[in-house]
Amino acid sequence: MLAPLLLGFAVLAPNRIVPPRPIAVGDVQVWGFLMPAGLAALAAALLPGRVAALACGVALCGLLGGLDDVAGRLTGSSPAARLGPGGGAWVAFGALLLAARLALGRAQVGAAGRAATAMAFVATIGLMAALGLLGDLGLVREAAARGVELRTALAGHLELVAAALVPALAVGVALGAFAFVSPRAGPAVIGVLAALQVIPAMALFALLIEPLAALGRAVPLLREAGLRGIGAAPAVIGVFLYLLLPIAAATRSALGAAPAAAVDAARGLGFAPGQVLLRVRLPLGAPVFLGGLRTAAVQAVGLVTLGALVGAGGFGVLMFQGLGQFAPDLILLGALPVAVLALVLDAGLRALEEAMDRRRAGAA
Repeated sequence: MLAPLLLGFAVLAPNRIVPPRPIAVGDVQVWGFLMPAGLAALAAALLPGRVAALACGVALCGLLGGLDDVAGRLTGSSPAARLGPGGGAWVAFGALLLAARLALGRAQVGAAGRAATAMAFVATIGLMAALGLLGDLGLVREAAARGVELRTALAGHLELVAAALVPALAVGVALGAFAFVSPRAGPAVIGVLAALQVIPAMALFALLIEPLAALGRAVPLLREAGLRGIGAAPAVIGVFLYLLLPIAAATRSALGAAPAAAVDAARGLGFAPGQVLLRVRLPLGAPVFLGGLRTAAVQAVGLVTLGALVGAGGFGVLMFQGLGQFAPDLILLGALPVAVLALVLDAGLRALEEAMDRRRAGAA
Protein backbone atom coordinates (compact mmCIF):
# COMPACT_ATOMS: atom_id res chain seq x y z
CA MET A 1 0.00 0.00 0.00
CA LEU A 2 2.77 2.42 0.89
CA ALA A 3 5.11 1.61 -1.98
CA PRO A 4 3.21 3.51 -4.74
CA LEU A 5 2.99 6.54 -2.43
CA LEU A 6 6.62 6.57 -1.36
CA LEU A 7 8.48 5.18 -4.39
CA GLY A 8 6.44 6.49 -7.30
CA PHE A 9 3.30 5.24 -9.00
CA ALA A 10 4.10 5.43 -12.72
CA VAL A 11 6.59 6.71 -15.30
CA LEU A 12 5.60 8.57 -18.46
CA ALA A 13 7.72 8.80 -21.62
CA PRO A 14 6.38 11.08 -24.39
CA ASN A 15 8.59 9.21 -26.90
CA ARG A 16 11.74 7.11 -27.15
CA ILE A 17 14.04 10.16 -27.12
CA VAL A 18 12.86 12.09 -24.06
CA PRO A 19 13.71 10.35 -20.75
CA PRO A 20 10.64 9.20 -18.80
CA ARG A 21 9.44 11.32 -15.91
CA PRO A 22 7.96 9.94 -12.67
CA ILE A 23 4.27 10.30 -11.91
CA ALA A 24 3.35 10.44 -8.22
CA VAL A 25 -0.01 9.40 -6.82
CA GLY A 26 -0.70 13.00 -5.88
CA ASP A 27 -0.23 14.16 -9.49
CA VAL A 28 -3.27 12.25 -10.78
CA GLN A 29 -6.68 11.22 -9.54
CA VAL A 30 -6.47 7.46 -9.10
CA TRP A 31 -8.08 7.00 -5.71
CA GLY A 32 -11.13 5.38 -7.31
CA PHE A 33 -8.88 2.44 -8.13
CA LEU A 34 -6.29 2.62 -5.39
CA MET A 35 -8.72 2.78 -2.45
CA PRO A 36 -10.41 -0.57 -3.30
CA ALA A 37 -6.98 -2.04 -4.03
CA GLY A 38 -5.65 -0.84 -0.67
CA LEU A 39 -8.71 -2.18 1.19
CA ALA A 40 -8.30 -5.55 -0.52
CA ALA A 41 -4.62 -5.63 0.45
CA LEU A 42 -5.53 -4.85 4.08
CA ALA A 43 -8.23 -7.50 4.07
CA ALA A 44 -5.73 -10.07 2.79
CA ALA A 45 -3.78 -9.77 6.05
CA LEU A 46 -6.85 -10.79 8.07
CA LEU A 47 -8.54 -13.38 5.87
CA PRO A 48 -7.87 -17.14 5.73
CA GLY A 49 -5.52 -18.56 3.10
CA ARG A 50 -7.53 -19.03 -0.11
CA VAL A 51 -9.65 -15.91 0.43
CA ALA A 52 -6.52 -13.90 1.25
CA ALA A 53 -4.96 -15.00 -2.04
CA LEU A 54 -8.13 -13.87 -3.83
CA ALA A 55 -7.95 -10.49 -2.06
CA CYS A 56 -4.35 -10.08 -3.21
CA GLY A 57 -5.47 -10.76 -6.78
CA VAL A 58 -8.22 -8.15 -6.48
CA ALA A 59 -5.72 -5.62 -5.13
CA LEU A 60 -3.32 -6.32 -8.00
CA CYS A 61 -6.10 -5.94 -10.59
CA GLY A 62 -7.10 -2.65 -8.98
CA LEU A 63 -3.53 -1.41 -9.20
CA LEU A 64 -3.39 -2.34 -12.89
CA GLY A 65 -6.73 -0.64 -13.48
CA GLY A 66 -5.44 2.54 -11.84
CA LEU A 67 -2.34 2.51 -14.05
CA ASP A 68 -4.45 2.10 -17.18
CA ASP A 69 -6.76 4.93 -16.14
CA VAL A 70 -3.78 7.24 -15.64
CA ALA A 71 -2.29 6.12 -18.95
CA GLY A 72 -5.50 6.93 -20.83
CA ARG A 73 -5.59 10.45 -19.43
CA LEU A 74 -1.88 11.31 -19.75
CA THR A 75 -0.94 9.70 -23.07
CA GLY A 76 -4.16 10.52 -24.91
CA SER A 77 -4.01 9.72 -28.61
CA SER A 78 -0.24 10.06 -28.91
CA PRO A 79 1.02 6.81 -30.52
CA ALA A 80 4.58 7.34 -29.25
CA ALA A 81 3.75 8.05 -25.60
CA ARG A 82 4.15 5.19 -23.13
CA LEU A 83 3.14 4.98 -19.47
CA GLY A 84 4.32 2.11 -17.30
CA PRO A 85 4.54 1.16 -13.64
CA GLY A 86 6.89 3.14 -11.45
CA GLY A 87 9.21 1.71 -8.84
CA GLY A 88 6.52 1.75 -6.16
CA ALA A 89 4.03 -0.05 -8.38
CA TRP A 90 6.59 -2.78 -9.13
CA VAL A 91 7.27 -3.22 -5.41
CA ALA A 92 3.51 -3.46 -4.79
CA PHE A 93 3.13 -6.07 -7.55
CA GLY A 94 5.89 -8.17 -6.04
CA ALA A 95 4.53 -7.82 -2.51
CA LEU A 96 1.03 -8.84 -3.57
CA LEU A 97 2.25 -11.87 -5.52
CA LEU A 98 4.43 -12.95 -2.60
CA ALA A 99 1.54 -12.46 -0.17
CA ALA A 100 -0.75 -14.55 -2.39
CA ARG A 101 1.83 -17.34 -2.56
CA LEU A 102 2.27 -17.31 1.23
CA ALA A 103 -1.50 -17.35 1.69
CA LEU A 104 -1.81 -20.43 -0.50
CA GLY A 105 0.99 -22.01 1.51
CA ARG A 106 -0.91 -21.35 4.76
CA ALA A 107 -3.93 -23.03 3.21
CA GLN A 108 -1.70 -26.00 2.27
CA VAL A 109 -2.65 -25.74 -1.39
CA GLY A 110 -0.62 -28.18 -3.49
CA ALA A 111 1.23 -27.54 -6.71
CA ALA A 112 -1.81 -28.34 -8.84
CA GLY A 113 -3.93 -25.86 -6.88
CA ARG A 114 -1.26 -23.18 -7.14
CA ALA A 115 -1.01 -23.75 -10.88
CA ALA A 116 -4.80 -23.48 -11.23
CA THR A 117 -4.77 -20.26 -9.21
CA ALA A 118 -2.04 -18.79 -11.41
CA MET A 119 -3.95 -19.74 -14.55
CA ALA A 120 -7.11 -18.12 -13.15
CA PHE A 121 -5.17 -14.94 -12.42
CA VAL A 122 -3.66 -14.85 -15.92
CA ALA A 123 -7.14 -15.44 -17.38
CA THR A 124 -8.46 -12.51 -15.35
CA ILE A 125 -5.72 -10.23 -16.67
CA GLY A 126 -6.53 -11.47 -20.19
CA LEU A 127 -10.21 -10.69 -19.66
CA MET A 128 -9.36 -7.19 -18.47
CA ALA A 129 -7.27 -6.68 -21.59
CA ALA A 130 -10.05 -8.04 -23.82
CA LEU A 131 -12.52 -5.63 -22.23
CA GLY A 132 -10.19 -2.70 -22.96
CA LEU A 133 -9.33 -2.06 -19.29
CA LEU A 134 -5.58 -2.29 -19.94
CA GLY A 135 -5.34 -1.00 -23.49
CA ASP A 136 -3.63 2.29 -22.62
CA LEU A 137 -0.71 0.78 -20.72
CA GLY A 138 2.63 1.08 -22.50
CA LEU A 139 3.26 -2.66 -22.44
CA VAL A 140 -0.12 -3.43 -24.00
CA ARG A 141 0.36 -0.74 -26.64
CA GLU A 142 3.76 -2.18 -27.46
CA ALA A 143 2.31 -5.68 -27.73
CA ALA A 144 -0.46 -4.49 -30.05
CA ALA A 145 2.03 -2.71 -32.29
CA ARG A 146 4.34 -5.74 -32.44
CA GLY A 147 1.86 -8.58 -32.66
CA VAL A 148 3.60 -10.33 -35.55
CA GLU A 149 7.03 -10.02 -33.92
CA LEU A 150 5.63 -11.33 -30.64
CA ARG A 151 4.15 -14.43 -32.27
CA THR A 152 7.37 -15.05 -34.19
CA ALA A 153 9.39 -14.69 -30.98
CA LEU A 154 7.12 -17.14 -29.15
CA ALA A 155 7.38 -19.76 -31.89
CA GLY A 156 11.15 -19.29 -32.16
CA HIS A 157 11.66 -19.48 -28.40
CA LEU A 158 9.67 -22.69 -28.07
CA GLU A 159 11.51 -24.26 -31.02
CA LEU A 160 14.90 -23.42 -29.52
CA VAL A 161 13.92 -24.79 -26.11
CA ALA A 162 12.66 -28.03 -27.65
CA ALA A 163 15.73 -28.33 -29.92
CA ALA A 164 18.02 -28.16 -26.88
CA LEU A 165 15.92 -30.00 -24.29
CA VAL A 166 14.90 -33.10 -26.29
CA PRO A 167 18.42 -34.24 -27.25
CA ALA A 168 19.73 -33.23 -23.82
CA LEU A 169 17.07 -35.47 -22.30
CA ALA A 170 18.20 -38.45 -24.39
CA VAL A 171 21.94 -37.93 -23.88
CA GLY A 172 21.62 -36.89 -20.24
CA VAL A 173 19.58 -39.98 -19.32
CA ALA A 174 22.16 -42.21 -21.04
CA LEU A 175 25.05 -40.51 -19.21
CA GLY A 176 23.22 -40.67 -15.89
CA ALA A 177 22.46 -44.36 -16.35
CA PHE A 178 26.10 -45.02 -17.21
CA ALA A 179 27.22 -43.10 -14.13
CA PHE A 180 24.89 -45.24 -12.00
CA VAL A 181 25.96 -48.64 -13.34
CA SER A 182 29.66 -47.65 -13.34
CA PRO A 183 30.43 -46.32 -9.84
CA ARG A 184 34.08 -45.73 -10.73
CA ALA A 185 33.33 -43.71 -13.85
CA GLY A 186 30.30 -41.92 -12.39
CA PRO A 187 32.15 -39.12 -10.56
CA ALA A 188 34.23 -38.39 -13.66
CA VAL A 189 31.14 -38.15 -15.88
CA ILE A 190 29.30 -35.85 -13.48
CA GLY A 191 32.50 -33.85 -12.92
CA VAL A 192 32.96 -33.13 -16.63
CA LEU A 193 29.33 -32.03 -16.95
CA ALA A 194 29.68 -29.86 -13.86
CA ALA A 195 32.77 -28.21 -15.36
CA LEU A 196 30.64 -27.01 -18.28
CA GLN A 197 28.43 -25.11 -15.83
CA VAL A 198 31.40 -22.97 -14.80
CA ILE A 199 31.69 -21.43 -18.27
CA PRO A 200 29.47 -18.32 -18.60
CA ALA A 201 26.69 -18.78 -21.15
CA MET A 202 27.79 -15.94 -23.41
CA ALA A 203 31.38 -17.16 -23.36
CA LEU A 204 30.27 -20.67 -24.32
CA PHE A 205 28.13 -19.36 -27.18
CA ALA A 206 31.05 -17.27 -28.41
CA LEU A 207 33.47 -20.20 -28.20
CA LEU A 208 31.15 -22.24 -30.42
CA ILE A 209 30.93 -19.64 -33.20
CA GLU A 210 34.26 -20.24 -34.91
CA PRO A 211 34.27 -24.09 -34.76
CA LEU A 212 30.75 -24.23 -36.13
CA ALA A 213 31.57 -21.69 -38.85
CA ALA A 214 34.65 -23.71 -39.85
CA LEU A 215 32.62 -26.92 -39.91
CA GLY A 216 30.00 -25.26 -42.07
CA ARG A 217 32.63 -24.05 -44.52
CA ALA A 218 34.22 -27.51 -44.68
CA VAL A 219 30.90 -29.33 -45.16
CA PRO A 220 28.51 -27.21 -47.26
CA LEU A 221 25.72 -29.70 -46.68
CA LEU A 222 25.81 -28.98 -42.96
CA ARG A 223 25.83 -25.26 -43.64
CA GLU A 224 22.75 -25.62 -45.81
CA ALA A 225 21.10 -27.59 -42.99
CA GLY A 226 21.61 -24.60 -40.65
CA LEU A 227 24.90 -25.45 -38.94
CA ARG A 228 26.56 -22.03 -38.96
CA GLY A 229 28.62 -19.96 -36.59
CA ILE A 230 25.83 -17.41 -36.21
CA GLY A 231 22.22 -18.38 -35.70
CA ALA A 232 20.38 -21.09 -33.84
CA ALA A 233 23.20 -23.66 -33.89
CA PRO A 234 25.56 -22.15 -31.26
CA ALA A 235 22.65 -21.28 -28.99
CA VAL A 236 21.06 -24.74 -29.19
CA ILE A 237 24.36 -26.58 -28.72
CA GLY A 238 25.37 -24.32 -25.84
CA VAL A 239 22.05 -24.74 -24.02
CA PHE A 240 22.17 -28.49 -24.73
CA LEU A 241 25.54 -28.72 -22.97
CA TYR A 242 24.24 -26.82 -19.95
CA LEU A 243 21.21 -29.11 -19.59
CA LEU A 244 23.21 -32.33 -19.45
CA LEU A 245 24.23 -31.94 -15.81
CA PRO A 246 20.78 -31.59 -14.17
CA ILE A 247 19.34 -34.40 -16.30
CA ALA A 248 22.27 -36.79 -15.83
CA ALA A 249 22.51 -36.10 -12.10
CA ALA A 250 18.75 -36.56 -11.68
CA THR A 251 18.85 -39.84 -13.63
CA ARG A 252 21.70 -41.15 -11.50
CA SER A 253 19.92 -40.18 -8.29
CA ALA A 254 16.57 -41.54 -9.49
CA LEU A 255 18.01 -44.96 -10.29
CA GLY A 256 19.53 -45.10 -6.83
CA ALA A 257 16.45 -43.78 -5.02
CA ALA A 258 14.84 -47.20 -4.55
CA PRO A 259 15.56 -48.62 -1.08
CA ALA A 260 18.02 -51.49 -1.09
CA ALA A 261 15.43 -53.66 0.69
CA ALA A 262 12.96 -53.18 -2.18
CA VAL A 263 15.59 -54.05 -4.78
CA ASP A 264 16.69 -57.13 -2.82
CA ALA A 265 13.08 -58.23 -2.40
CA ALA A 266 12.49 -57.92 -6.13
CA ARG A 267 15.57 -59.95 -6.87
CA GLY A 268 14.47 -62.53 -4.33
CA LEU A 269 11.18 -62.88 -6.19
CA GLY A 270 13.13 -63.76 -9.31
CA PHE A 271 12.94 -60.43 -11.13
CA ALA A 272 15.41 -60.08 -14.00
CA PRO A 273 17.57 -56.90 -14.05
CA GLY A 274 15.26 -55.36 -16.62
CA GLN A 275 12.21 -56.08 -14.46
CA VAL A 276 13.93 -54.57 -11.42
CA LEU A 277 14.58 -51.44 -13.47
CA LEU A 278 11.07 -51.12 -14.91
CA ARG A 279 9.04 -52.22 -11.88
CA VAL A 280 11.12 -50.97 -8.96
CA ARG A 281 13.79 -48.41 -9.76
CA LEU A 282 11.90 -46.31 -12.32
CA PRO A 283 8.58 -46.01 -10.42
CA LEU A 284 10.30 -45.17 -7.14
CA GLY A 285 12.79 -42.79 -8.73
CA ALA A 286 10.40 -40.98 -11.08
CA PRO A 287 9.75 -38.00 -8.72
CA VAL A 288 13.50 -37.48 -8.32
CA PHE A 289 13.99 -37.51 -12.09
CA LEU A 290 11.11 -35.07 -12.61
CA GLY A 291 12.81 -32.66 -10.22
CA GLY A 292 15.90 -32.65 -12.42
CA LEU A 293 13.82 -32.34 -15.57
CA ARG A 294 12.00 -29.36 -14.04
CA THR A 295 15.32 -27.67 -13.33
CA ALA A 296 16.55 -28.34 -16.87
CA ALA A 297 13.34 -27.10 -18.50
CA VAL A 298 13.32 -23.82 -16.57
CA GLN A 299 17.04 -23.37 -17.24
CA ALA A 300 16.48 -23.92 -20.97
CA VAL A 301 13.76 -21.27 -21.15
CA GLY A 302 16.06 -18.71 -19.54
CA LEU A 303 19.28 -19.56 -21.37
CA VAL A 304 17.65 -19.51 -24.80
CA THR A 305 17.01 -15.80 -24.23
CA LEU A 306 20.76 -15.13 -24.47
CA GLY A 307 20.83 -16.90 -27.83
CA ALA A 308 19.49 -13.73 -29.42
CA LEU A 309 22.99 -12.25 -29.09
CA VAL A 310 24.28 -14.82 -31.59
CA GLY A 311 21.31 -14.47 -33.93
CA ALA A 312 19.19 -17.33 -32.62
CA GLY A 313 15.87 -15.47 -32.27
CA GLY A 314 13.27 -15.90 -29.55
CA PHE A 315 12.13 -13.41 -26.95
CA GLY A 316 15.69 -12.28 -26.40
CA VAL A 317 15.45 -10.33 -29.67
CA LEU A 318 12.74 -8.10 -28.20
CA MET A 319 14.63 -7.70 -24.93
CA PHE A 320 17.88 -6.60 -26.55
CA GLN A 321 16.05 -4.33 -28.99
CA GLY A 322 14.47 -2.65 -25.98
CA LEU A 323 17.85 -2.29 -24.28
CA GLY A 324 19.33 -0.72 -27.40
CA GLN A 325 16.42 1.72 -27.77
CA PHE A 326 16.04 2.47 -24.05
CA ALA A 327 12.46 1.17 -24.24
CA PRO A 328 11.40 -0.44 -20.94
CA ASP A 329 8.08 -1.62 -22.38
CA LEU A 330 9.84 -3.46 -25.19
CA ILE A 331 12.22 -5.06 -22.67
CA LEU A 332 9.24 -6.25 -20.63
CA LEU A 333 7.51 -7.51 -23.77
CA GLY A 334 10.39 -9.94 -24.16
CA ALA A 335 11.06 -10.66 -20.48
CA LEU A 336 7.56 -11.28 -19.15
CA PRO A 337 6.68 -14.14 -21.58
CA VAL A 338 9.97 -15.83 -20.67
CA ALA A 339 9.06 -15.61 -16.98
CA VAL A 340 5.55 -16.92 -17.66
CA LEU A 341 6.87 -19.85 -19.73
CA ALA A 342 9.34 -20.77 -16.99
CA LEU A 343 6.68 -20.56 -14.28
CA VAL A 344 4.20 -22.64 -16.31
CA LEU A 345 6.77 -25.37 -16.92
CA ASP A 346 7.85 -25.32 -13.29
CA ALA A 347 4.29 -25.48 -11.97
CA GLY A 348 3.22 -28.27 -14.33
CA LEU A 349 6.21 -30.49 -13.63
CA ARG A 350 6.08 -29.76 -9.90
CA ALA A 351 2.40 -30.81 -9.83
CA LEU A 352 3.28 -34.04 -11.63
CA GLU A 353 6.17 -34.61 -9.22
CA GLU A 354 3.92 -34.15 -6.17
CA ALA A 355 1.29 -36.47 -7.67
CA MET A 356 3.92 -39.20 -8.09
CA ASP A 357 5.14 -38.63 -4.54
CA ARG A 358 1.61 -39.10 -3.22
CA ARG A 359 1.14 -42.21 -5.34
CA ARG A 360 4.40 -43.67 -4.06
CA ALA A 361 3.47 -42.87 -0.48
CA GLY A 362 0.08 -44.49 -0.96
CA ALA A 363 1.65 -47.61 -2.43
CA ALA A 364 4.05 -47.79 0.51
